Amino acid sequence: WREKKINNVSYADILEILKIKKAYNVKQCGNVLEFKPTDEGYLKLHKTWFCKSKLCPVCNWRRAMKNSYQAQRVIEEVVKEKPKSRWLFLTLSTRNAIDGEHLEQSLREMSQAFNKLKMYSKVKKNLIGFMRATEVTVNEDNGSYNQHMHVLLCVESKYFRGSENYISQKEWLGLWKKALQVNYEPVLDIKAITPNQKGDKDIQAAIKETS
Repeated sequence: WREKKINNVSYADILEILKIKKAYNVKQCGNVLEFKPTDEGYLKLHKTWFCKSKLCPVCNWRRAMKNSYQAQRVIEEVVKEKPKSRWLFLTLSTRNAIDGEHLEQSLREMSQAFNKLKMYSKVKKNLIGFMRATEVTVNEDNGSYNQHMHVLLCVESKYFRGSENYISQKEWLGLWKKALQVNYEPVLDIKAITPNQKGDKDIQAAIKETS
Protein backbone atom coordinates (compact mmCIF):
# COMPACT_ATOMS: atom_id res chain seq x y z
CA TRP A 1 0.00 0.00 0.00
CA ARG A 2 2.77 2.43 0.96
CA GLU A 3 4.52 2.01 -2.41
CA LYS A 4 1.27 2.52 -4.34
CA LYS A 5 0.40 5.64 -2.34
CA ILE A 6 3.86 7.14 -2.88
CA ASN A 7 3.44 6.56 -6.63
CA ASN A 8 -0.03 8.10 -6.42
CA VAL A 9 1.39 11.28 -4.89
CA SER A 10 4.09 11.44 -7.57
CA TYR A 11 1.40 11.11 -10.25
CA ALA A 12 -0.65 13.87 -8.60
CA ASP A 13 2.44 16.13 -8.49
CA ILE A 14 2.88 15.69 -12.25
CA LEU A 15 -0.77 16.62 -12.78
CA GLU A 16 -0.25 19.74 -10.65
CA ILE A 17 2.75 20.78 -12.74
CA LEU A 18 0.65 20.32 -15.87
CA LYS A 19 -2.15 22.32 -14.20
CA ILE A 20 -4.65 19.49 -14.65
CA LYS A 21 -7.71 20.05 -12.46
CA LYS A 22 -8.03 16.52 -11.11
CA ALA A 23 -4.61 16.72 -9.42
CA TYR A 24 -6.15 17.52 -6.01
CA ASN A 25 -8.65 14.65 -6.20
CA VAL A 26 -5.91 12.22 -7.19
CA LYS A 27 -3.73 13.28 -4.26
CA GLN A 28 -6.64 12.74 -1.84
CA CYS A 29 -7.11 9.17 -3.07
CA GLY A 30 -7.11 6.80 -0.09
CA ASN A 31 -5.73 9.41 2.29
CA VAL A 32 -7.99 8.28 5.14
CA LEU A 33 -8.80 4.61 5.65
CA GLU A 34 -11.43 3.64 8.23
CA PHE A 35 -11.43 0.02 9.37
CA LYS A 36 -13.93 -1.90 11.49
CA PRO A 37 -13.48 -5.28 13.20
CA THR A 38 -15.44 -8.21 11.80
CA ASP A 39 -17.10 -11.04 13.73
CA GLU A 40 -14.16 -13.22 12.69
CA GLY A 41 -11.77 -10.92 14.56
CA TYR A 42 -9.94 -9.20 11.71
CA LEU A 43 -10.15 -5.62 10.43
CA LYS A 44 -12.07 -4.83 7.25
CA LEU A 45 -11.97 -1.60 5.27
CA HIS A 46 -15.21 0.23 6.10
CA LYS A 47 -14.92 3.69 4.64
CA THR A 48 -12.54 5.63 2.39
CA TRP A 49 -12.53 7.54 -0.88
CA PHE A 50 -10.75 6.64 -4.13
CA CYS A 51 -10.26 8.98 -7.10
CA LYS A 52 -10.95 6.30 -9.77
CA SER A 53 -8.50 7.95 -12.17
CA LYS A 54 -7.47 5.50 -14.90
CA LEU A 55 -3.78 6.23 -14.31
CA CYS A 56 -3.85 6.34 -10.51
CA PRO A 57 -1.45 3.68 -9.12
CA VAL A 58 -3.67 3.03 -6.08
CA CYS A 59 -6.88 2.62 -8.09
CA ASN A 60 -5.16 0.51 -10.74
CA TRP A 61 -3.76 -1.77 -8.04
CA ARG A 62 -7.20 -2.21 -6.44
CA ARG A 63 -8.81 -2.76 -9.84
CA ALA A 64 -6.22 -5.41 -10.73
CA MET A 65 -6.82 -7.27 -7.44
CA LYS A 66 -10.59 -7.22 -8.01
CA ASN A 67 -10.25 -8.40 -11.61
CA SER A 68 -7.81 -11.12 -10.57
CA TYR A 69 -10.24 -12.42 -7.94
CA GLN A 70 -13.12 -12.42 -10.42
CA ALA A 71 -11.00 -14.15 -13.06
CA GLN A 72 -10.03 -16.87 -10.59
CA ARG A 73 -13.70 -17.51 -9.75
CA VAL A 74 -14.61 -17.68 -13.46
CA ILE A 75 -11.83 -20.17 -14.13
CA GLU A 76 -12.89 -22.33 -11.19
CA GLU A 77 -16.45 -22.48 -12.58
CA VAL A 78 -15.23 -23.33 -16.07
CA VAL A 79 -13.06 -26.13 -14.67
CA LYS A 80 -16.12 -27.51 -12.84
CA GLU A 81 -18.34 -27.34 -15.93
CA LYS A 82 -15.72 -28.47 -18.44
CA PRO A 83 -13.10 -30.42 -16.45
CA LYS A 84 -11.44 -31.73 -19.59
CA SER A 85 -10.87 -28.28 -21.10
CA ARG A 86 -7.30 -27.08 -21.59
CA TRP A 87 -5.72 -23.66 -21.10
CA LEU A 88 -3.23 -21.71 -23.19
CA PHE A 89 -1.39 -18.49 -22.39
CA LEU A 90 -0.86 -16.43 -25.54
CA THR A 91 1.27 -13.29 -25.87
CA LEU A 92 0.92 -11.16 -29.00
CA SER A 93 2.98 -8.16 -30.01
CA THR A 94 3.81 -5.88 -32.94
CA ARG A 95 6.57 -3.46 -33.83
CA ASN A 96 7.15 -0.66 -31.34
CA ALA A 97 5.23 2.57 -31.82
CA ILE A 98 7.48 5.63 -32.12
CA ASP A 99 5.08 8.10 -30.48
CA GLY A 100 1.64 8.47 -28.93
CA GLU A 101 -0.14 8.91 -32.24
CA HIS A 102 1.35 5.72 -33.67
CA LEU A 103 0.64 3.92 -30.39
CA GLU A 104 -3.07 4.73 -30.58
CA GLN A 105 -3.20 3.48 -34.16
CA SER A 106 -1.23 0.33 -33.33
CA LEU A 107 -3.48 -0.53 -30.38
CA ARG A 108 -6.54 -0.16 -32.58
CA GLU A 109 -5.00 -2.37 -35.28
CA MET A 110 -3.98 -5.00 -32.70
CA SER A 111 -7.52 -5.17 -31.36
CA GLN A 112 -8.94 -5.57 -34.86
CA ALA A 113 -6.33 -8.22 -35.68
CA PHE A 114 -7.14 -10.22 -32.55
CA ASN A 115 -10.83 -10.20 -33.48
CA LYS A 116 -9.82 -11.71 -36.83
CA LEU A 117 -7.45 -14.21 -35.22
CA LYS A 118 -10.06 -15.73 -32.91
CA MET A 119 -12.47 -16.17 -35.83
CA TYR A 120 -10.08 -18.17 -38.03
CA SER A 121 -11.65 -21.61 -38.43
CA LYS A 122 -8.85 -23.61 -36.81
CA VAL A 123 -8.83 -21.29 -33.78
CA LYS A 124 -12.60 -20.93 -33.48
CA LYS A 125 -13.41 -24.66 -33.73
CA ASN A 126 -11.87 -25.47 -30.34
CA LEU A 127 -12.08 -22.09 -28.56
CA ILE A 128 -14.36 -22.07 -25.51
CA GLY A 129 -13.52 -18.58 -24.27
CA PHE A 130 -10.74 -16.17 -23.38
CA MET A 131 -9.60 -13.30 -21.16
CA ARG A 132 -7.47 -10.57 -22.68
CA ALA A 133 -5.43 -7.62 -21.42
CA THR A 134 -3.31 -5.09 -23.30
CA GLU A 135 -0.05 -3.83 -21.84
CA VAL A 136 2.17 -0.97 -22.97
CA THR A 137 5.79 -0.55 -21.87
CA VAL A 138 8.29 2.17 -22.71
CA ASN A 139 11.73 1.52 -24.18
CA GLU A 140 14.07 3.58 -21.98
CA ASP A 141 16.71 3.78 -24.71
CA ASN A 142 14.66 5.43 -27.45
CA GLY A 143 11.32 6.29 -25.83
CA SER A 144 9.30 4.06 -28.16
CA TYR A 145 6.26 2.11 -26.96
CA ASN A 146 5.96 -1.67 -26.96
CA GLN A 147 2.33 -2.73 -27.10
CA HIS A 148 1.39 -6.34 -26.50
CA MET A 149 -1.56 -8.50 -25.51
CA HIS A 150 -1.75 -11.24 -22.92
CA VAL A 151 -4.55 -13.71 -23.63
CA LEU A 152 -5.70 -16.63 -21.50
CA LEU A 153 -7.44 -19.09 -23.83
CA CYS A 154 -9.71 -21.95 -22.80
CA VAL A 155 -9.90 -24.66 -25.47
CA GLU A 156 -11.48 -28.06 -25.94
CA SER A 157 -9.32 -31.04 -24.92
CA LYS A 158 -9.25 -32.24 -28.53
CA TYR A 159 -7.11 -29.17 -29.35
CA PHE A 160 -4.08 -31.37 -28.61
CA ARG A 161 -5.30 -34.28 -30.73
CA GLY A 162 -4.08 -34.37 -34.30
CA SER A 163 -2.80 -31.79 -36.76
CA GLU A 164 -6.36 -30.86 -37.74
CA ASN A 165 -6.86 -29.42 -34.22
CA TYR A 166 -3.44 -28.58 -32.79
CA ILE A 167 -1.89 -25.23 -33.73
CA SER A 168 1.90 -25.06 -33.43
CA GLN A 169 3.76 -21.91 -32.41
CA LYS A 170 4.84 -21.44 -36.03
CA GLU A 171 1.25 -21.75 -37.22
CA TRP A 172 0.00 -19.34 -34.55
CA LEU A 173 2.64 -16.86 -35.70
CA GLY A 174 1.49 -17.20 -39.30
CA LEU A 175 -2.13 -16.60 -38.31
CA TRP A 176 -1.17 -13.56 -36.24
CA LYS A 177 0.85 -12.12 -39.12
CA LYS A 178 -2.08 -12.73 -41.46
CA ALA A 179 -4.51 -11.02 -39.07
CA LEU A 180 -2.20 -8.01 -38.70
CA GLN A 181 -1.65 -7.82 -42.47
CA VAL A 182 2.04 -6.95 -42.04
CA ASN A 183 5.14 -7.86 -44.06
CA TYR A 184 7.42 -8.48 -41.04
CA GLU A 185 7.56 -11.24 -38.42
CA PRO A 186 5.59 -10.09 -35.35
CA VAL A 187 6.28 -11.49 -31.89
CA LEU A 188 4.15 -14.32 -30.53
CA ASP A 189 4.52 -16.80 -27.70
CA ILE A 190 2.13 -19.52 -26.58
CA LYS A 191 2.29 -22.20 -23.91
CA ALA A 192 -0.08 -24.69 -22.29
CA ILE A 193 -0.91 -24.28 -18.59
CA THR A 194 -2.84 -26.42 -16.10
CA PRO A 195 -5.16 -24.47 -13.76
CA ASN A 196 -6.68 -27.52 -12.08
CA GLN A 197 -3.59 -28.17 -9.97
CA LYS A 198 -3.57 -26.58 -6.51
CA GLY A 199 -1.07 -23.78 -6.20
CA ASP A 200 -0.31 -23.79 -9.92
CA LYS A 201 2.02 -20.85 -10.49
CA ASP A 202 1.48 -20.65 -14.25
CA ILE A 203 -2.26 -20.05 -14.04
CA GLN A 204 -1.83 -17.49 -11.25
CA ALA A 205 0.73 -15.63 -13.35
CA ALA A 206 -1.58 -15.78 -16.38
CA ILE A 207 -4.50 -14.40 -14.37
CA LYS A 208 -2.30 -11.57 -13.11
CA GLU A 209 -1.23 -10.70 -16.65
CA THR A 210 -4.79 -10.69 -18.00
CA SER A 211 -6.45 -8.84 -15.08
